[in-house]
Amino acid sequence: MDILQDAVQKLKRLSLHSGCEDGNIVLMVNPERTVCQFERGACMEAVFGGRVAEFVTFEPTRATTRLGFLFDAALEKPAHRAAACAIINVMAGFLCISRVRRSCSPECHEACRTALIRELGDRRVGGLEVPAHAMEAFPSRGTGVCDVTLVAGEGLISPEGRSLLEGPDRDRALLVGPSTSGVASLEKLRHWCPYGKG
Repeated sequence: MDILQDAVQKLKRLSLHSGCEDGNIVLMVNPERTVCQFERGACMEAVFGGRVAEFVTFEPTRATTRLGFLFDAALEKPAHRAAACAIINVMAGFLCISRVRRSCSPECHEACRTALIRELGDRRVGGLEVPAHAMEAFPSRGTGVCDVTLVAGEGLISPEGRSLLEGPDRDRALLVGPSTSGVASLEKLRHWCPYGKG
């Protein structure tokens, strides 16, 4: 099953009879927001119930919608998948399923990167939609099959990310940044964002 569709169905079950499906979710773009060092694109924010969550993408959406509309959505286009992730992130934060909704401040970037390098040790690291300057920090960058593949938000909605996360090498994926936090929490995937804000 499509990993995003599966996360949506889990969210549907968790929010059943809560009234959340009838509340407005506002999707907008925040050009002033400094995004996670492992992501690139525009910061799309989802606002619901006093909570704000972000998803960094090249396919941002501006709209007012409802959670209930997501339950039967096809999620075929990248823009739809990005919007779904933003909604998943804000709802996972609202329902206290995920603690990370927003990126850390730039002052935390070096400590985050250093801790991740230490955590991964000498494993070969690859990246899906992770900026080249972030990947240069890893001493053992891999080509081809890697021991660990960092998956940023755009990687999560890409065909390559879908193939990785729905395939036999799923355990090699490490989702990074606030954009992937909601799906990571719902799907029980490894996630790295130690300084992300709630």
